[in-house]
Amino acid sequence: MLIDIIKAILFVGIPVGAFSFVMMYYAYKNGYLTTDIAIEDAFKKHNQEYVSLSRKNKKELRYFHSKWISFGGGFYGLVALLTFIIIELLQFSNFWLGVTGWHDIAALFTLDSLINMFVDAIKNMVAAAIWFTYWPDVFDTPNFIAWILVAYVGYRLGANLAKKHLVTQREIKLNAIRESKIKAPELD
Repeated sequence: MLIDIIKAILFVGIPVGAFSFVMMYYAYKNGYLTTDIAIEDAFKKHNQEYVSLSRKNKKELRYFHSKWISFGGGFYGLVALLTFIIIELLQFSNFWLGVTGWHDIAALFTLDSLINMFVDAIKNMVAAAIWFTYWPDVFDTPNFIAWILVAYVGYRLGANLAKKHLVTQREIKLNAIRESKIKAPELD
């Protein structure tokens, strides 16, 4: 059990936490979220007037934030987006590792290949949306619920750390501005 928890922290907790930090940090920095609302309340309908990270503002969001909202936002959407990115990167790298010549690249531009890519993209979106059925096949573990809990803890830690980091950055900038205003009259 202890080994399984350590694996969960390394393979799920840290990656989800890091991805959560990046996504939340840029959501705060771009003004999609406000630091006045708790993270667990940010995706609730009654807070949509304070939060532009929502379906109605999806067109104004950056690509990954838009996809995050497409998958439902919050923890579920973040893990679904991360799953989608991983599936796509694995397929991309598997293709390029299997290229043996120009004929493989030229075959990409046939109608059959384009249709297959479109179908694969849809299948990947569905697999990402139901990520809780995808990951048990990848991580053969008897404690999958523990892995989900570790991922959720990573999500919350990353999100809270992003919020604290941004608030600290703002305080440092405000203090620097205050100090420069205090020192400015002394120069006269």
